[in-house]
Amino acid sequence: MTTATLHAHVQRDRFTQHTLAAIANLLPAAWRFAAPPQRPAAAPSAAEAAAREAQRVRELASSYAKTDPGFASDLYAAAARHEGLYAD
Repeated sequence: MTTATLHAHVQRDRFTQHTLAAIANLLPAAWRFAAPPQRPAAAPSAAEAAAREAQRVRELASSYAKTDPGFASDLYAAAARHEGLYAD
C-alpha cells in the first residue's frame, strides 16, 4: 500500500508541475493579447538627429571651456557646422 500511495503522490506533483508550466507559458501570450499594440516611434529626421548630436558636442565643449578654451571653441564650431549641414 505504501508504494501505491507514494506513486499517486508523485503523479499528483507531476500534474501540478505541468499545469503550472502551461499556465506560465500562456501568460505572455495573454498579456500581449490584452495590451493594445504599440507603434514604434518614428525615426528622427536628419535635422533632428544632427541637432541632438550637436547639442552633445556643445555639452562636451562646455566641459573643456575652462581647461582648454581653444579646443572648446573648435568643438563649438564643429557643432555649429554639423548642425548647419542638416538644417532644413
